[in-house]
Parts: sequence; structure tokens; C-alpha cells
Amino acid sequence: MSQVSLTDALLRDRSVEVSAYLDFLKVAVERRAVLNAKDGDLVFPLSQQLTHTLKANVVLLLYSAMEATLVQLLDEMHEAIGNNCSSADALNVDLLRVVLKTVKKDKSATVHLSAAPLHKSLFTYWISDWQGRTSAKDKRVDGISGSVDSLVFYEQLRKFGVVEPTVNDRPPTHLTDRALQKVKTSRNELAHGEKSFTDLGRELSVQSLEADSVAVFDTLRKIADEVDKYLQDRRYLAQPPGAEAERAAEGSEA
Repeated sequence: MSQVSLTDALLRDRSVEVSAYLDFLKVAVERRAVLNAKDGDLVFPLSQQLTHTLKANVVLLLYSAMEATLVQLLDEMHEAIGNNCSSADALNVDLLRVVLKTVKKDKSATVHLSAAPLHKSLFTYWISDWQGRTSAKDKRVDGISGSVDSLVFYEQLRKFGVVEPTVNDRPPTHLTDRALQKVKTSRNELAHGEKSFTDLGRELSVQSLEADSVAVFDTLRKIADEVDKYLQDRRYLAQPPGAEAERAAEGSEA
């Protein structure tokens, strides 16, 4: 049973949403395409300028899927860890650092950490802090909002110990694709007014948008699979002495 079932469902829904929009777009960009309403009584020609705007909208659909996937994965990781652990001492080294950094940021945290034993208070505070973030906006912190791409996914997964640090501190090849960076850059150009929807859409073809959509969702599914395996194997827990070295040796042999 998948440990990231909500993320799986989200990706299915967003993929269907983007596919349906692309199907519409293929018709809309045809020459002399029109919209009919009221049994043909209303006819609205789709100008080339309007189709440029329609193409640019795909960037927002894809970026929304990327950011929503990251937040949903963080939700499911916190929930799984909270349900299967009760002490900071039981966490892996990467997660312990996350807990301590979360506590350090909150100057009022000491009020909540007076109850003994401390390792349980630390863990309870960390889980409660995340659960208290009731909106997606509250959860888009620590370099997430407005900048989600393969590197941000890698940085978040590395914090939890989902993936090992790479030599160049860049995302592993199977969890990255240039399409995510392209979507993020284009989304930010739109959000910050650097390009209009018409200007951006003029640079895009339906074929390139289709290819980017496939690449984005393929990469997001691979990331979700990586998190699912992490949760299935309970790698958020501290490893027995020598287990880390054995795992590293197995990885190098593979």
C-alpha cells in the first residue's frame, strides 16, 4: 500500500487537468478556430494573440502541480513519521537536525519544551509546529514558495534523509529534468511582470508544452516513488550502529 496515496491522487488529477487543457489548446491554435455558444448564436474568433495567452497558461498549470506535489509530500512525510515515532532520539541524523533547527527558529519554543523527557518534547513540538500550519501558504517556507524546481525537491528530500547528498550537491539524475527549471523560470517571469502572457506564449509551441508536461509529471512521479520507498522502509528512524556504512557499501557496489 502506498504511503503517499494523497500525492498519487493529486498527480493523477493534475495530469488529467493539464492533458484536457492541452487537448483544447491543440484545437484553439488551429487557424480560424472559433468558440461557439448558444447553439451557434454567439461566435468568438480565437485570435493568434489570444492563443499565445492560452499557451502561457500551461506554465501556471505545471508550476501549480509542482508546488502542490512538494507540499503534499511534506504533509505525508510528517504524518507518517508522527504516527510511527514519538521521540527525537529515534530519528535519523538528518531529521534530528531539522527538528533542532525548527525549535531554534521559534524564540518562544522553550515554553513548550519544559516537559520531560526532552527528546519527546522536541519531537512533539516539531510535529505540532507542522500540524499548526493549516494553510499551504504556511507550509511554503524555507525556500519553497516561488522557487520550486528539481533542486528545491532535492534539498527538501535531503533534509529528511530521503536521498543521500550528491557529490556536487545537485539533484540525482533520475529525480531531475530541465523542464522543471524551465517551468519555474517562466512562471516567475509571469509572476514578476518580466513577460506578459502574450510575449511568453509567443515563444512556446503546443508540442514543446506537451513534451514539458510529460517530463514534469514523470519526474514528479519518480520523486513520489522515492518518498514512498523511504516511508515504507522507515528510513526516518535512526539506523543501528554500522547500518549506514553497510547501506553506503551496497550503494557503491550497485
